[in-house]
Amino acid sequence: MSAGSLQLATGRTRGAVTLACVIALTGLASGGGAWSDAPAFVSRGSRLAVPQPPRGAPRDALGPMIRRMERYLRQHEEGGVTMDWRYQVSPSEEIRQSVVCQLLAYVELSRVHPQPRLRREIAGHADFLLGRLEEVRSYTPFDGMLAYSLLAAYETCGESRFLEAGSRMTSDLMAIPTWQCVLNGGLMVAMATAEHARLTGDAGALQKTRDILAQLVPYQNSDGSFPHWCVGSRDIHYTGWMSMELLHIQRMLDDPNVAPMLERAASFLAGRVAPDGRSVYEEPCPTGPPCTAYYYSRATGCSFDYDTRGWTVEPAYLFLALEHAGSPEAPVVMGFLRSLENGGTFPDLYGYWPPPDDPEYPWTIADTSVVNMSIIFWALSTVATDRIGRGLTVDLTLDDEASPTMVPHESPEALPLQVEPNPARGPCIVRFALAEPSDVRLTIHDLGGRCLRVIESGTVGVGTQTARWDGCDLAGRPAPSGVYFMKLVVGTRVRIQRVLLVR
Repeated sequence: MSAGSLQLATGRTRGAVTLACVIALTGLASGGGAWSDAPAFVSRGSRLAVPQPPRGAPRDALGPMIRRMERYLRQHEEGGVTMDWRYQVSPSEEIRQSVVCQLLAYVELSRVHPQPRLRREIAGHADFLLGRLEEVRSYTPFDGMLAYSLLAAYETCGESRFLEAGSRMTSDLMAIPTWQCVLNGGLMVAMATAEHARLTGDAGALQKTRDILAQLVPYQNSDGSFPHWCVGSRDIHYTGWMSMELLHIQRMLDDPNVAPMLERAASFLAGRVAPDGRSVYEEPCPTGPPCTAYYYSRATGCSFDYDTRGWTVEPAYLFLALEHAGSPEAPVVMGFLRSLENGGTFPDLYGYWPPPDDPEYPWTIADTSVVNMSIIFWALSTVATDRIGRGLTVDLTLDDEASPTMVPHESPEALPLQVEPNPARGPCIVRFALAEPSDVRLTIHDLGGRCLRVIESGTVGVGTQTARWDGCDLAGRPAPSGVYFMKLVVGTRVRIQRVLLVR
């Protein structure tokens, strides 16, 4: 997750292209439904007529998951937005992945449920960004997501200040040479220029979008995958992420290059889904051992790339791309994504954790990852509007104007357990919810399984409960830096949450 000047190279040291900046934006039941002959998407400014599922149909996981995520984010807003502790690590990247993605998710949801409170969320998030533009901007192609979010906020809310700021940023993006607008950074520019062209009729912005899309075609590998940084490398994660970007662009303009790229990408992604829904990052070559085929860029000729395996946003990207394509693998991937959820929250990774000395380490250790959750929230909200645009049904009910409250019975098996902040530099707050009065035991353990402290023991009432660990052991001494485990026992049910203590 770092900004810097990198080389996009062929692996044979020729054809290098220097990028102004590369920021590794990590990214994103039942899935599909029958294909429809309905138009690809309706005008983004219009209210969508939401088809209703037939009576007696099985409950779809998508709507309840979106509702749980939206409820969690609202409950933890401060100053109108929900941010991640890693703002201190990189303010621009954290805000881009949290606040910007939340704003874009609310834009999607407001098209399904045009509630006044959703428009207030959009305006509030957009105004938050306007007040911090200098912190957020990188003055590289990666500002495209920020410009796109402000333009989308204008379209939804009609506030001219959002159009003015988005247009200024789009003008700066237009000045970046098109050859520097490549791969996922280039598609971020294209999202902004496509939206600006659609809102204002700017012919130059429209042409910039088409030029970026035409330039992207040769970068797609013959198997349908896209690279991350190195030409010719294959990466499941960024193939899914770029498919999401392409889907957003496809809504705004009809370009002949987009549909074939999406079709090839979906075919590649479908072939990388294991029976349990997780991604297959390596497998024996068709020619047999000792050859191994890899599907993440670090192992396919891009040794300086970071490890793109195991991020919890990836199943969300894949679910969107595969459901849009009508792939039977879509519900399988959604099932895996659901298995990673804990009461509307997601961790950074589900596997492949790096060592503490890895520069990516701070971005991989959160059990409640607002940055990844915000991207997943946007991806799943995009699935909802994409379904409607294809004439399919969406079983989605959001909280009304009232303040949200925890509803433990919506997902009783999850037994949500939240620790904040995490990582902690000392004391931390522990929250959990109960559907009925229960005997509870809440303890903190070290890596060896030894109990350091009993935080709560006894009968606890219904609703959201709050406890506190002071960061000390049984003797009252501050526990040293390291990984600990918060253990919640309610009757016969157990939930364990990892806690990182950093002194």
